[in-house]
Amino acid sequence: MPEGPLSGITVVECSIWMLGPLAGVMLGDLGADVIKIENPHSPDGSRNLVSVAAWDLELPGGKSSMFEAANRNKRGVGIDLKADGGPELIKELARDADVFLENFRPGALARLGLGYEELKKVNPRIIYGRASGHGFKGPEFGRPAIDGLGQSRSGLMWQNGRAGDPPNWNTIAMADVMGANMLAYGVVTALAARERTGLGQQVEISHIMASIWLQYWAVSACMLRDLPEWARFDRDNAANPLYNLYRCSDSEWIFIGCVNAERDWLPLCRALDMDPAVRDDPRFQTFEGIRTHNTELIRILERQFATRPRAVWENRLREEPDLVFDRVQRIRDLPNDPAVQANDYLVEVDNPAYGKRFLPNHPVAFSETPASIRRPPPGVGEHTAEVLRERLGFDDERIAELVINGVIG
Repeated sequence: MPEGPLSGITVVECSIWMLGPLAGVMLGDLGADVIKIENPHSPDGSRNLVSVAAWDLELPGGKSSMFEAANRNKRGVGIDLKADGGPELIKELARDADVFLENFRPGALARLGLGYEELKKVNPRIIYGRASGHGFKGPEFGRPAIDGLGQSRSGLMWQNGRAGDPPNWNTIAMADVMGANMLAYGVVTALAARERTGLGQQVEISHIMASIWLQYWAVSACMLRDLPEWARFDRDNAANPLYNLYRCSDSEWIFIGCVNAERDWLPLCRALDMDPAVRDDPRFQTFEGIRTHNTELIRILERQFATRPRAVWENRLREEPDLVFDRVQRIRDLPNDPAVQANDYLVEVDNPAYGKRFLPNHPVAFSETPASIRRPPPGVGEHTAEVLRERLGFDDERIAELVINGVIG
């Protein structure tokens, strides 16, 4: 297999839970050698996460699906950062590394002598990527944070549900995942800048800013129009009934995305075999009329979609090539989706602990230097001796001494 675009790049990752580790996954997928540092006595807490919102996340052997999802393509090294010699050992690993990642509570690593100012003394070319909840400036620097904070503080919780609903935490960890994307993007950009300038630098992201960016269009429009909030979607009162969701006779759902309602009205009527009285109804011939009589048209379309199963409607809608529509799927449907299969959006990975499973592939496709999943998530300290021998030239006697002194595990 060809090498990934970040082949030859070394990442030292001191991060926990989702935001930092998922950024490490993205860099690892691209070919970087990601060395995950964990305290052998108190490892990444996500290893022990067994449920979210009462959903069981445990895999065979007591493994957490959160940890497994956020730590592929890494080598595990167990180092106690609070033990005498622990921070010094991290500095040695960072001396010839390209990237250092961390998402501990702001200031925690700096107090151990592992902040950017200290690491750049031993490696001026290092890219130091760090993440926090509130950012690294202002009076809230140092506050603890978690995914829900990013969603709540940024306004994102008000985008879920219908108008009038209370705010809602989206359990798919949107702030963590978006933050990880931003952190990986920042690191890769800084690596590109280093090629031009020769300089390392610090890269910072936060839950709040990542969640604001996730709402880029909504936040921008509200600021430009001086609006207090973004409109929440209500399918029962959609301004354009031709841009809406409808339940079919088999209780499966279909999404119609006809932005140009006037142009698409007649083709949609043909596909749905609508009664000529509805097709020719003067109320529905212009967008203004459709918007004015939206609730009546929604009820008409609901009744029509409810007469046949979704597969039938999909076939009929495909006969009108300019209509925009698609099925509304669940996660369980993805492995059998033809577009997912054809583009390898999910890849089957064989893990020795729990067998074959589908996992999301790297989201970006490269024609010459493809991303790949090369190794399963590591056990705590699984590769400690290997990495210390390879990266630092330690012999067995030196490694044994570190074990005896409680520095590594």
